Amino acid sequence: MSPSCLIFLVSNSIFLLSLFSITIHAHRCSDDFWSEALSRNLTLCKRYEHSNGVEFAWNLENNTHILQVMVGAKLQSETGWLAWGLNFGPEPRMVGTQALIGIKQINGSFLGDKYNVTEYIKIECKLLPSPIDLNVSKLRFSSLSFQYHIIEATIHLPQSVSISRINHVWQVGKVAAGMEPKIHDKTLHNYDGTETIDLETGKSLRFRAAKRHHARTAHGILNIIGWGVILPIGVIIARYFKKGPIQWNKHDEWKHAHKTCQAFGYIIGATGWGLGLWLGISSKYYSFPKHGAFGISIFTFATLQALALRLKPKKDDELHIYWSMYHHSLGYALLAVICVNIFKGIKIMQEDKWRPAYIAVIGSLTFIFLVFEIINWLQFKVEQKNEKKRRYSPTNEN
Repeated sequence: MSPSCLIFLVSNSIFLLSLFSITIHAHRCSDDFWSEALSRNLTLCKRYEHSNGVEFAWNLENNTHILQVMVGAKLQSETGWLAWGLNFGPEPRMVGTQALIGIKQINGSFLGDKYNVTEYIKIECKLLPSPIDLNVSKLRFSSLSFQYHIIEATIHLPQSVSISRINHVWQVGKVAAGMEPKIHDKTLHNYDGTETIDLETGKSLRFRAAKRHHARTAHGILNIIGWGVILPIGVIIARYFKKGPIQWNKHDEWKHAHKTCQAFGYIIGATGWGLGLWLGISSKYYSFPKHGAFGISIFTFATLQALALRLKPKKDDELHIYWSMYHHSLGYALLAVICVNIFKGIKIMQEDKWRPAYIAVIGSLTFIFLVFEIINWLQFKVEQKNEKKRRYSPTNEN
């Protein structure tokens, strides 16, 4: 099998695996929370793993429109807070939500109240307890033995409300002052706390967070594989498979392998970049300008590298040496920017497992680079020594 075919198969296998890895998964509640829900006769439960791990259990009486809910999450900070509410507007969002908010106090107690979330919070007005348009009874705020803080309530929904399509919103914050919850962190996990749900079945009708999360995952995986793995492999092939230590020179195999590798890396990386561009345009409430600027730079320089291969001068052309300097310098600079931006993306995603995995990939490629570089250096020293022997041998003196 030729090197180009081998790289083609490997690249496509990785690409397909990345697509399978972003299949949407329904997250069931944790065993402890589900056990608490069953003890309260709550029959449906969901866990929003990628939105601060909030868990939501409920039971609905269809005839009376009585909704029993229990919402729980871990509050790590000393004065953290947990919020949940319903929004009877056209879409699930923070403004307009009739919320129940529990606040962890410095003395360890968990107190809460009702809050009407209005437009004024956008201009940083205080969010304080206020009347809401929900008939709420049996409102209770407490903590559980497994470090969860929970909100429990019975809500009498208006008959005009469609129980098969209702907007609910949740949030977790780290800081509060008395009964005033302060602004939450501006991370993706915090912006993803909305859903339109069918209370009868638990089916998500409009969970933008899920779609965005899987789109972000696809964006990250494709860019890591395309820009961060396949392109560096192509560089290693060009540097070490041409003259050594591994030689693919018989039919210019190294050149075909290098071009194939870079082509697939570019296609996969550009696909991930396009997905990231769409995510940036479609995000109303947040942006990551530095990460986006690095991404645009990577795509631009990678495109220039691809075009440079089409405009490569012949070896006997006096411009060839300048083209080589440009191509190599831009290539190595591009790899550095790619590495930096991948780590920026991992930080934004807050995927704990991705960082060590990519560090392992970078470490492996670096190790291969060093091994080949050492072998090249040793070969050079041996050839240099043999050259000296030939130069000063008696045969040459005669």
